[in-house]
Parts: sequence; C-alpha cells; structure tokens
Amino acid sequence: MNEQKGSGDQGFEEIRILGLDSPDDVAEPGRSVFGGESPDDELPHWTEPSADVTGGLPSADPWTGLDDAPRWSDDVPDDHESQQPVGDHDEAAVAAFFDDGPLGSSSSAEFDPPLLPPDEPLPDLTASAASAGTRSAPPSGTPVAPSPPLRGGSGMAGSSGRDLPMAVVTGVGLGALALVAFRIGANATLALTTVLLTLAAGEFFLAVRRSGYQPASLHGVTAVAALNLGAYWRFEAAIPLILALTVLFTLFWYLTGIDRQAPMLNVSVTLFGVLYVGFLGSFVGLMLSDPNGIGMLLAAVLCTVGYDTGGLFIGRMFGSSPLSAVSPNKTMEGLIGGMAVAFGVAVLVVGRITPFGQDPGDLGTAFVLGIVVALAAPLGDLCESMIKRDLGIKDMGSILPGHGGLMDRFDALLFVLPATYFAARLMDLFTV
Repeated sequence: MNEQKGSGDQGFEEIRILGLDSPDDVAEPGRSVFGGESPDDELPHWTEPSADVTGGLPSADPWTGLDDAPRWSDDVPDDHESQQPVGDHDEAAVAAFFDDGPLGSSSSAEFDPPLLPPDEPLPDLTASAASAGTRSAPPSGTPVAPSPPLRGGSGMAGSSGRDLPMAVVTGVGLGALALVAFRIGANATLALTTVLLTLAAGEFFLAVRRSGYQPASLHGVTAVAALNLGAYWRFEAAIPLILALTVLFTLFWYLTGIDRQAPMLNVSVTLFGVLYVGFLGSFVGLMLSDPNGIGMLLAAVLCTVGYDTGGLFIGRMFGSSPLSAVSPNKTMEGLIGGMAVAFGVAVLVVGRITPFGQDPGDLGTAFVLGIVVALAAPLGDLCESMIKRDLGIKDMGSILPGHGGLMDRFDALLFVLPATYFAARLMDLFTV
C-alpha cells in the first residue's frame, strides 16, 4: 500500500509494509548464498576423483598412494609423530619447576633441622674451623653433630668401667630414700616416684635433643607426671584419657608454631618418650592404689636390684660371651647370672612380703613373680641400650654418680613394673 501525504515541508512519500514484497534475491537449490555460482555448478560426489577447473585433469591428491585399509599401530613407522612418547620434555626443567627443596626445609634456618641423628659421632666441625682460621663455615643445610662432651654423661668413648665404690654409695643412698618413703606410706611413695619419673623424662628428652631431635620436652614431662598421678587417683580409666590429651596437645604444640622443626618426626619422639617413661612408670600409681601396693612395688624393686647386681658381678667374673650387638659390654654369663639372682630374690625375700608371702610356706606366687621378672628385666635393659646406641650416647644423664642417669638405673624397672602388676592381677593378689 502506497500513499502520499504532505503537510508543509514535512512528510514522507510512502509506507512499505514488510513481508508483502518479495525479496530481490531468491535462494535457489545448489547455489551458494555468497553468489558467483550457478545452480548447475554442483560439487562432485565424494567418491569421484576431483578435477582441476583449469585443465580438466585430476589434481594432485596428497592422499594418493595410501590404501584404504586400516593400519595397525605396529605398522606405523617409528618416526611417525604418533609413536613419539607423550610428555617427552626436559626432566631437569620439570624438576626445577616442581621441586620445593628437601622435605621439611624452608627459606629460614629453623625449618632445616637434621631429621635423623648420625649413626656415629661426627668430628667437631666448630673446633676444626677455629683451628683452620680461614676455613669457611659448613653450608646451612649440612647437619652439624654436637661435640662429644655434650652427648651423654660419660661420652661415647669414655671409660668403659664404672666407679664401683661411688656406685655402691649412690645405690645405698637411693635405696634408703625409697625405704623411708615406703615406710611413711602411699602418698610419700607416690610423691617420690612422681619426682623420679619426671626427672627421668626430662633426662630422656634432653638426651634426644642433644642428638638432633626437637621434642616438645615441657609437654612430655608434664604428661609423664600426670600419668602417674592420674593412675593413683582415678585408676586405670585415667590412663587412656591422659594419653589421648597428650596426643592432641602434642599435635597442637607443633601446629601453633611453638616448635616447627620436622613435626612428624618430633611428634613421634615426644609420644614415644611419654609412653616409654610415663606409661610404663604409671604402673607405680596403679599398684599404690591398692592397700598392698607398697608390697608389690617393693617386690618389683628388690627383684630388679637383684638382677642388676647379679648381672654386674657375675658378668665381670665369668663373662666371656657377648650377649648382643646393642650392648657390647653385656655377656651371656651376666644375663644368666642376673636372671638367677632375680629369681632367687623373688623366692627367698619377696616370698616373705605381702601380698606375695601372705600364706606361710606358699611360695607359688613368689615363684611366678621370679620367672616374670627374670624375663622382663633383661628386655628392659637391652631396649634402653638399643636406644642409647642409636642416639650415640653412653649414659642418658649424670645425676647419679657411678650409675649415670636415672634412666640408666631404672631401665629394667620400667619393664618390671607392668610385669609385676599384671602378674599380681592374674594371681588375684589385689584387694580392690
């Protein structure tokens, strides 16, 4: 519909309604929408050979000469790109890109501790550098072993023998102190044993620190004291609770950054110290919770002293066959002699102490205890020797003249305590 309207200078000539007019160009089948081709210019079928539009000759086909049959990968030439390994790149570049350095290392010095103590004491690099004068310091990543005087009470290569008179005096004084506590009662015995266990734990953690580890010493010592006190006040139910709290707070110790060096390794060392000294020592508190607990503890101590004394003197007089590589100074003769003396003390002495001698003439319970102690004491002695050898030290400490440290004197007793406790349980010697 076309109309002409006007109103002065303004107006329009026509109105075009879209959709009513046919388009100028109509799409035809076979014709490109871009123009330039006729409907008759049809593409050849894909099976027909192509022809050159200029000469009418078949064009050069790049696929000519290839058969139509499928080819297996075994038939493909080795130099074909499909046979090249995927990701064949420079391994050194990838290692340099992804390598963050040694495990546990960091840009700061506190994150680069020696993860394991040396198998053998290394030379004192500090003294060597001082004597050389101009020699450069070792790299920051190189573990430096502490000097031998700091690695134990007597050092690794100190005198092999003990000061026997001093050892006897120290042993008598320690035994008298224990007898006084036993005479006073359970509370005094609990206080004395808790102090001794706490000192032994501190001795252990200090020894492992000097060997390159970084345990949570304060936390471990606190847990050891709590185990003995909790076992006495709340019996067996307190031990798993305290151990669970110890695990949690030890993890938090390293998580919060109080100590950051090698958390996995040092958490394990801390928990081992708590279990070794605190858990095994907590059987003292479990025994003392019984009215006859002082008698049980006294029996364990006497049998252990008998083993240590018999092993020392018989080993010195008749020892010729080495017992174990972890303790070269111990002999088979000393082991047998110590076991025999421990058994004899159990039958002759402990058989007269309540509760093992509560029936006159009945030595059955003392006989069983003698066998148990004779087996447990050597294991405790050898296990502590193994630990000291791994740490590269001779003694755990030097608090006891002539003996070394508390751990050196109570190593067998730590194994005898649970053995005595469970033997009394099996023989129904507890009154509660």
